[in-house]
Amino acid sequence: MRRYNIQIIVPSLGRYEVIKENANPTGVQEEDYWSECFTWPELKTVVPRMRKMGWKIRLSPVEESDLAGKIHLFPFTYGVKHEVQMIKVSDLKLILTRDMGVLKFPKSSYYPFGY
Repeated sequence: MRRYNIQIIVPSLGRYEVIKENANPTGVQEEDYWSECFTWPELKTVVPRMRKMGWKIRLSPVEESDLAGKIHLFPFTYGVKHEVQMIKVSDLKLILTRDMGVLKFPKSSYYPFGY
């Protein structure tokens, strides 16, 4: 089964990583990452709403076999030079996060140890 990551560009605000709220984190990195990715039925409801708001969307497929070492920015670095916003879209609680680090522009990575 395939799931998807979403990155958005909000006009005049910048690029964000979108994470689905994980109500029951297990503490196992791969399982939590998988739970925070979007399924195809969720995309069919969330993406049209985001496009209606004028956001540009980039989807990245995630395979279950490629989970080793991946982690979303929000749970790893909450509050450390990151802008975090929570919104509700189509009955899903979403977390928008971006790295506001040393650079003048925000960056986002699915491999936080690599930057």
